[in-house]
Amino acid sequence: MDRALSEKEYQQHLNAARTLLYDYLPLTDEQWEVFKQGFKIRKYQKGDFILNEGETERFLSIVLTGCTRHYVMVKGEEKSFDFSFQHEFNCSYSSFILQEPSHFFIQALEDCILASIHYDFLQQLYQHYPESNKFGRTAVEQYYIWREQREISLITDSAQERYLRLMEKYPIYLEQVPLKYLASYLNIKPESLSRIRKKLFEAR
Repeated sequence: MDRALSEKEYQQHLNAARTLLYDYLPLTDEQWEVFKQGFKIRKYQKGDFILNEGETERFLSIVLTGCTRHYVMVKGEEKSFDFSFQHEFNCSYSSFILQEPSHFFIQALEDCILASIHYDFLQQLYQHYPESNKFGRTAVEQYYIWREQREISLITDSAQERYLRLMEKYPIYLEQVPLKYLASYLNIKPESLSRIRKKLFEAR
């Protein structure tokens, strides 16, 4: 559920989004006035669904605060396969690009603020501001780089190696991710992850 923000909060988060996006879109003040019209600052509480399976993804978002998880349902069981942490892109990319129903859920793991730009507005930007293509291209490139690295890791790395790499990249955020979601992401059972963590703790 997208929850309301005060006008002051909305503007603060919009300014934060501009700062965060500067590396992708170093826009002039005049260009930003046009670009920001397509942004929507969306607020979600822990447990809220940002996107449901079967819904079409209308927004390409960046997580300003909080984190989300992406999961599919397999024989009645939730299988987490991705997280979007603070300052990362958050989207059902194939659904967004094709404008077809998503095959997975996106849920807020904690209270979240997303800076989101609508698909239709982004297409208009592409036509009138060629430099905006870098924004959409960067998001897709990040996703496919992550996907390739993850697929290779699942084949070549042990569960412990995958866990250590995750902890190295997201040491603070993973403290907030429930064990069962981490285990699902690593493609192991929760009890196996518990053993790995215990082993690593004892080795310190």
